[in-house]
Amino acid sequence: MFELSHQALFWVQAIGFVSMAIGWWANAQSCDSKLVSGNLLASSLTAIHLGLLGSTLGMMNQLLNIGRFGSCRSEKARCGWRITLLPLLFSALAVIQGFIWAEHWSEWCAVAAAVLMSYALFYSSSLRLRYAMLLSNILNLMLSVHLLSWSGIAYQLVTIAIILKGLSAVKQQSYALESTA
Repeated sequence: MFELSHQALFWVQAIGFVSMAIGWWANAQSCDSKLVSGNLLASSLTAIHLGLLGSTLGMMNQLLNIGRFGSCRSEKARCGWRITLLPLLFSALAVIQGFIWAEHWSEWCAVAAAVLMSYALFYSSSLRLRYAMLLSNILNLMLSVHLLSWSGIAYQLVTIAIILKGLSAVKQQSYALESTA
C-alpha cells in the first residue's frame, strides 16, 4: 500500500463514503433491478476508492463487479448461451485476478465473494440473491478490515444489517407472488 497525504486520504475516504451511501440505498431495495443498478454505480465508485487505497485486486474486483452488474441487467444475458458463459467467464476472471494480485488471505475472501456473485447475479433472484449478497458482504468485510477502509467496514456491516432486515419484506413479497400464481 502506498502512502497518501492526509488531505488526499480524506478525499479517497470521501469517495468511499459516497459509494457506501449509494450501496446502502441499493441494498435496501426490494426490487431486484434497483438493487442491481444501485450496486453498479456503487461498484464504480468503490473501484476508484480501493485503487487509490492501494488494493489493485480490490479495484479490479470492483471493475469485474461493474461488468457483472451491468450484464446481468439484460434479459439477453439471462438466457441461451450467455447464462452459461458469462458467470463462468466472470468467475474465471476473478480467480485469475486472485492469482495475479492477491497478497493476503483477505483478498482471497474477496475473490470467493466475486465467484459467488458471478453465479448469483445470473441464477438467483429475490430471496436467494439477498442470501448470496449477505455472504458476499461478509467475505468482503475481511478485505475492508485488512485495508483499514473505514467506509468499507461501515458499508459491509450496515449492508449486512440492511439485508438481514429486508429479508422478511422480500420473503413476504415472494409469498404474495406465489399465492397469486
